[in-house]
Amino acid sequence: MKYTHKTKRKDGGTSWMFLPPDDAARAGVVSTITFRDGRTARHEIPKLIALIDRFRRGEVVVGRCGPSSTLSQLLTFYLNTKHFNSLSFNTQKNYEYNLKAICAGTVFNKTIGNMPLDRLNTHICTEMYDQWEADVSTDHANQYARLFSVLINHCLSMELIMYNPMKNVKKRSHTPRSVVWTNEQVELFLDTAFSQYKWRNVGLIVLLAYEWGQRPVDIRNLTWDSIDFTKKVVTITQTKRGATVELPIDDRLMEMLEQQDTDWGWQEYVVPCQRASDNAYRPLSVDQMNTLVGEVKQVCGLPSDLRVGDLRKTAIVEMIKGGAEAMQVMSVTGHKNISSLNPYLKHNLETAIAALDRRKR
Repeated sequence: MKYTHKTKRKDGGTSWMFLPPDDAARAGVVSTITFRDGRTARHEIPKLIALIDRFRRGEVVVGRCGPSSTLSQLLTFYLNTKHFNSLSFNTQKNYEYNLKAICAGTVFNKTIGNMPLDRLNTHICTEMYDQWEADVSTDHANQYARLFSVLINHCLSMELIMYNPMKNVKKRSHTPRSVVWTNEQVELFLDTAFSQYKWRNVGLIVLLAYEWGQRPVDIRNLTWDSIDFTKKVVTITQTKRGATVELPIDDRLMEMLEQQDTDWGWQEYVVPCQRASDNAYRPLSVDQMNTLVGEVKQVCGLPSDLRVGDLRKTAIVEMIKGGAEAMQVMSVTGHKNISSLNPYLKHNLETAIAALDRRKR
């Protein structure tokens, strides 16, 4: 069994010594234990191994943390501190949801939550920030950087580290992008992407992000249990604010998703990518998606400044131009306040004509 050393005793009997890994032992989760009979060892040691696995996933609250504790373990510890419990209910929910989302993410093909605190540095934090920005927006990256610093600053207060490496990351000011796709550009991209098998999955991400008005990160991480083929509905819990939206699936999309399910439904993700390091099926990374999107744009001659993240804004602008009411748009986008739609409300001829026409009628 794992972490177990079998030895012969002087009296002729056999002992089983359980030697836990250093990180679990230092945290006080388990300690070295010697079992003098095999029956007890076979019964107890699997429980200890399971406890260590839960500890490493951040599911066990430990009495103390150290520099070698993982970020998930530190987060679990932080969520049970007086400081966290002194926050308002809404703030607690916001911190917990987003910090867990951060730990569930990846950087350099490794899960962030599995990273030991003493391995964290400015280079890694910069890569995390860049990924957050590319995946959603600069505003989102700044929000995640601020929340991540809350956790790291708590480690500073415990004297587990000497500085917060996220503070050394050069943040960028949030300047809302004004770029939107035209319908012709979307169709040209999709026609090109679906013309070759290697671009098929990125084409599906672009199509779903556009049709449903969602962020690409939520499409990349979409799992099959989010889709109800009977009701023709997809349920998406958005990464940025935790809002949950239920969206209809039209017949054209349903046909494509059914084909995708036939091809890929045996694994977890709707749009999977086979990871080279261990052949596991995971979502496309930001770098992988950007590379594929760049290839498609170059082949079909689309402007280089078009981003997949702009498709959400494109969809929202189209809904507003089409006469959808604010509450209807919000049921798709997940916005909680009407004021959040202000960046998408432009004074243009189409909306002016529609407004005056409604007034006359």
